[in-house]
Amino acid sequence: MRIALKGIGLLLILAIAAYGYMVFQNNRTVAPASADKLQSTLENSILWLEANREKVLSENNSILWRMIQRAGEISKDQRLINIFSEYKQRHLKNNPNNIWKLLFYPKSWVPIRYEDIASYPYYNQHFIYALLCDKDLGEVALIAEQNNPDFCDSHPLRPACVTHQLMGIQMMQNSQCGDEENLAETVGVLQERITNQLYYDPRVVDVTMQRVLMLVDTGAKDRVKPAWIQNLIDAQQEDGGWSPFEPLFAVGGGRSFGYDTLFRIKKPVSTFHMTAQGVLLFSLLSNSQPD
Repeated sequence: MRIALKGIGLLLILAIAAYGYMVFQNNRTVAPASADKLQSTLENSILWLEANREKVLSENNSILWRMIQRAGEISKDQRLINIFSEYKQRHLKNNPNNIWKLLFYPKSWVPIRYEDIASYPYYNQHFIYALLCDKDLGEVALIAEQNNPDFCDSHPLRPACVTHQLMGIQMMQNSQCGDEENLAETVGVLQERITNQLYYDPRVVDVTMQRVLMLVDTGAKDRVKPAWIQNLIDAQQEDGGWSPFEPLFAVGGGRSFGYDTLFRIKKPVSTFHMTAQGVLLFSLLSNSQPD
């Protein structure tokens, strides 16, 4: 029994030491990425979109496509403008009742009842409310709760809860929906929480990209450590995309032991979900004014 307890104690000490080292590495002091490195990272991610054009055009995640649209607007890269134009032709032009057209046509309007979106994930319900600023939707408890900066305290097992909430609040600001001062205060609270998450969560996975993106996109670039940007640059796959799976060590057959939401054995594969966020992030970073 004592031997077993000692073994467990040793494993616990090793786990704590390993975590401490990972946190240290995650927050290490590094020089900011050069303009050339930021631009080359963006270029590689655009090349991934081009190489996987048909596959990504089959994906109708409107939030991600709005990111591609914005990246094109920011970078003026004709390839991004063209691929978004093709998405719009396929998924928006002949679908006038598409709820998500509000993202792309801010002055448009779609009649929506809560019953129409009740099956949506909680954050998508909040996004729709933020885009429409509909009074009836705003009285739905699940939607109204997401205006409270403490909302995610009740959902500790949702790693992207805070970033999703910040997206919704940002949409409310863009729609001039709600009290401007209260929204700004909520943004500040959520930015602080995301900064802490980035500090203590050493993984380089999908939510990491999303956290850095939301800080940069909501005007808190100064909170982003150069090491966090460098981690994302280093995590870019050879094909130019990003995989939500971070390998720790190879186990053979092209597979590795690592983690995304859980520890597992698999092969890192670039996804549109993470890469689209990377395209917007590095468009923002490559086209921002020097601090």
